[in-house]
Amino acid sequence: MEETTLFNGLGLPTAWKIDDKSQFVTIDSSELKVNYTDPNDYEAVVIRANNPIPSQYGLFYFEIEIINEGKNGMIGIGYCTKQNNISDFMPENRENKSWGCAYHGDDGDFFCSGSGKPYGPTFTVGDTIGCYLNFRNDDKMIFYTKNGINLGIACYLPNNLDDLKNNLYPCIGLRSQDASVEANFGRKKFKYLTMINDQYVDELKNKSNDTFALMSRGKEYLIIGKYKEAYEDFTRLLEIESENIIALKYRGEINYIMERYKESISDLETY
Repeated sequence: MEETTLFNGLGLPTAWKIDDKSQFVTIDSSELKVNYTDPNDYEAVVIRANNPIPSQYGLFYFEIEIINEGKNGMIGIGYCTKQNNISDFMPENRENKSWGCAYHGDDGDFFCSGSGKPYGPTFTVGDTIGCYLNFRNDDKMIFYTKNGINLGIACYLPNNLDDLKNNLYPCIGLRSQDASVEANFGRKKFKYLTMINDQYVDELKNKSNDTFALMSRGKEYLIIGKYKEAYEDFTRLLEIESENIIALKYRGEINYIMERYKESISDLETY
């Protein structure tokens, strides 16, 4: 029941690819829910979406609901190229031009082409993890959300994007007995409410005292990782409407991302 969504004639990711997967993976009839069935947790597997992200699309975002983290919680969420081996957990291979990245649920680390670093909190049953990709501006990057909260930039994409253009797929990696997850590629409302489709920041740049413009532009800046600009717009909005709870929430989120924890607590407590 694969659903096709087009952008300039190119298919967008809408489901998991069912004809290119490990024997230890089952995908339900919706092609969105995945179960890991290896009884020994021996083989790490990667499941790709049915289509790559068109580089012209600019932005892409999807979410994964953790239905069951399984025996050890080893679940990775991110993006990879088609050349990635379905039994390989996001390594870099320069010979076949493979590339991948993933945020791991068991330890909260982020891995990019084989190297890892601490990134965010762990995730488990009931959590929803979002993964955002930006091709649009100069700072091409990836960030994650957890239950609707932005966790900050995980990585910037390589300067040479030629090997990634039209060859980057949403993916998950599993190595946890009985793990089960379900994807949302946009068929239903996202947990991360900041995701918007409007691309009218340029039209709003000169409307410095318009609360609607400040809110819309601030949200757009937050989405693309321009946290300083987003903070300035939400602060300006709060100077006009000091009790605007949405602006307080977003500014509190930005303060947290920028490690200004006291200011974040102050905004979120007021919110």
